[in-house]
Amino acid sequence: MKTIALSSLIGAALLAGCASAPPPQADFPPGARAPAAAEATSLLRGKSFTLANPNGSSTRVDHAGDASGGVAIYFAGRSDSGTWRAEDGRVCYEFKTVPSACNDMRLAGKDIYIKRSNGQVVQLVPR
Repeated sequence: MKTIALSSLIGAALLAGCASAPPPQADFPPGARAPAAAEATSLLRGKSFTLANPNGSSTRVDHAGDASGGVAIYFAGRSDSGTWRAEDGRVCYEFKTVPSACNDMRLAGKDIYIKRSNGQVVQLVPR
């Protein structure tokens, strides 16, 4: 099954913005832990999050509230839909048109972080 790397969602716009912005975070916060698949599912199912991008734009991810595993994403004036699933320490996305991948996921207190395929760590901020 293919999955989505959230870093791929904003493509060239993200890369262009990195040159003028502070360097992206490359490590999870100290003490962050990998959630079990069931815990990750509980934290994401039925929830919507915003991810801040280094260039000042944002990406919105909406996880379906039912067991369908549906997901919608909105970024750079575009959108896509597909499915998601949680694994131990990872969340995986498969979309219709944007590239797919699994992303490492960590928890620091109540904060949720993922590591994009480009190595950038971003926080999933509840909407």
